[in-house]
Formats: sequence, C-alpha cells, structure tokens
Amino acid sequence: MTYAEARARVLALRGGEHAGMRPGLERIHALLEALGHPERRLAIVQVGGTNGKGSAAALLAGMFKAAGRRVGLYTSPHLCCLRERIRVGDELIGEDEVADGMDALGTLIARTDATMFEAVTALALDHFARAGVEVAVLEVGLGGRLDATTVGEPAACVITRIDYDHERYLGATLAEIAAEKAAIIRTGFAVSAAQPPAAHAVVAERAKAAGVPLLVEGADLHALATACTLDGRSVTFTGPGFALGAARLALLGRFQISNALLAAATAHGLGVPEAAIRLGLAHTRWPGRFQVLEGEPRLVLDGAHNPNGARALAESLRDYFGDEPKTLIVGIAADKDARGILGALVPVASRVILTRSSNARAADPAALLRAMPPSDVRVETAPSVSRALDLAYSLPRTPIICVAGSLFLIADVLELRSLQPR
Repeated sequence: MTYAEARARVLALRGGEHAGMRPGLERIHALLEALGHPERRLAIVQVGGTNGKGSAAALLAGMFKAAGRRVGLYTSPHLCCLRERIRVGDELIGEDEVADGMDALGTLIARTDATMFEAVTALALDHFARAGVEVAVLEVGLGGRLDATTVGEPAACVITRIDYDHERYLGATLAEIAAEKAAIIRTGFAVSAAQPPAAHAVVAERAKAAGVPLLVEGADLHALATACTLDGRSVTFTGPGFALGAARLALLGRFQISNALLAAATAHGLGVPEAAIRLGLAHTRWPGRFQVLEGEPRLVLDGAHNPNGARALAESLRDYFGDEPKTLIVGIAADKDARGILGALVPVASRVILTRSSNARAADPAALLRAMPPSDVRVETAPSVSRALDLAYSLPRTPIICVAGSLFLIADVLELRSLQPR
C-alpha cells in the first residue's frame, strides 16, 4: 500500500474529516488490543476542553522536548496534511509508517467498523510505542468520556476552557457538556482553566469522585502578562510549589495565556525543569490559531469555530491592531452557531466577506448572509476561498485581513499560499 492509498482509505472511513462523531470506546479498545496495547507503554497526558486544546497540547510537547524527553504529540484535525496529526518531537509520522500501519490495521478496522478518528488514534499510539516515545500528549477529539483518546491511565489531564460546542453530541447545557469533557479525569493529577460556574462545579466533582488532585486557574494557578506585541509577550506564572517569572510566550492571542499556564503547571507537575518550560513557551508555534503572517496587508488566520473562540479572536484583534480597519473573511461549517460567531466578529470589522471552505460540511455563503447581525459593515459573498482572497486584496483594501470561522477554511488558505505540506 502506498501513502496515497493509505490516506485515501483513512479519509474514506466512517466519520471522514469529522473527528470522533461516533462516540464509543469498544472499537478503539479492540484496535489497541490487537496491537498489543501500545498505550500501556506510554506516559499519557490527555488534553480536553472546548477551545485551546491543540495549543495547550503543542506547548506541553514543546516543554517535554526541551527537557530532552522523547515526546509524541497527537492532535486533530489536521490542516493540510494527515501526517500533521502524529508527531514525534518535531517530526511528522513518515509516509511509509502511515502506509504500513494502515495495511496492518486494515482487516481489523473493517471488522470493527472503526471510524477515521479511531483508526488514526490507534495508528498514533502504535507509532509512538514503536518509536520509543516516553510521553504521549493526546488532544481529545470530541467530548472526552467516549473519545478514542480516553485510553490507558493518564499521568495528567488538562481541561481548557469549556463552552458550548457540538451540543448535538455533548448535551444542551454547559453542565452536560462539562460532564463529557471532565470524564477524562481518572488518574494522575488534573489542571483546569477558569471555568463558568456550572462547568467548574462539574469538573471539581469529577476530580473529587476520581480521587484526582485538581489545580484550577484563578484559585491555585495564576498568570500575569505584559502588553502584547507581534513578537510575543512576557508572562509570569505561579502555582503550588513553582513560580515562573518573565517568561516569553511566542503564541499570540490573549487566549493563549491560559493555555500556556495550564501547560506550564502540568509540565512542572511531571518534573519538567523550569528552563525547559521557558524554552517550550518561547519556541512553540501552532498554525491557524491567531497566526499572523508578514506582508502588506497583514494576514491573520484563526479557526474560531464557535462563539467563544470568535469572542477570543475579536479581543485579540483589538489587542494587537486596535482600531486599524479590518477585513474579515468568514467561512463556517453548517452545523456551527453561525449567528453567534458572526455576532462576535462583525463588530471589529470594517468589511466582511462570507465564503465557504472546500469541506463538504461548509455552510453556503447565502446562509451565512442570513445569519449576519444588523450592521453598517460592507458585506460581500464569495463562492470560494480563492475568490474571497481576491476580493480582500482588492479595493477597498484594509491593513488587516483576518480569515476565521473554520480550520478547514484556514487549511484552504495555507494550501493556496503553499505554507504547509500536503
């Protein structure tokens, strides 16, 4: 089997690009049993929540790498290349490893009717074990309680900010969603972002029931940050037994301060030296999350696929660019809260271009137009990302162009600019 054949087979599995849309643990357990339980040979750090999971996971992996630990990082979804999901250190899984792994798993995947996400999770854990990984950082795909990454006995669990998303699968209330997210807390210790009261109560109760120590942002963990620049910002983190002063955080966006605090506290709890934590903070990059590209005009890329993410993006655009005129290119999946996302983003825009990504789940721009809040902002529609970019770079061009609303949209932009591998 070639890599191209393996990739096509993976993407054709149930769920496709939809990470984890068929919850349940029986299929991943069957896959891992057939592989000899690779998850038992790894120290696992599981990262769940609603927004910021990937950033927190990437920061943690950077800290472990800086400490000289052989670290595996598993994230989803990928932007432009399936191999992005599975990394050892800085290296993406090789094409041959993907092909060989899918060939070995083929019969079992068919027999268990495994989803794409389950198959790739099993592939990742097996690759990590074979590569001699010491610590595997796993980003939850959907929820947590029945997610394919909820395997083994984690050394630590991280819960980033919880908010409304995937209500069809996770529940209609914040407490119900939090219960799915907090279920990853089962062994080791846990750290949590500052949560809305309904979510915090659920997280705290879950940790208590599991007998797992819990550190919470705002109560046990604290962050102080300087004014932001496009070169990063200085942060000071404190918590039980540690104080990290004037460290440089390279990831941009106000929301990254919380993610970085959780990562630093988790790394400290797992014995990572302060010097390595500082290096991880200073050198970690994570594409598509308030990614600012040089050029004229300046291009900002941010997934912002739910209202909370959109609010965080709007705050960061104000933080970094103030009142400079901004063009927003927005594309949103059809199953997302378009009104909530647009309601958060439109107030910072002087121009809005509604478009759709190449993903089959993308909402039609005409549907997004109907979801627009009342506004005097100039609004246009474009049938494709390339056309949307053409419009944005034409008059009346603004100093800032921001692409937001879906990671699939960001992937299309990066592919058009050839900034990521295929």
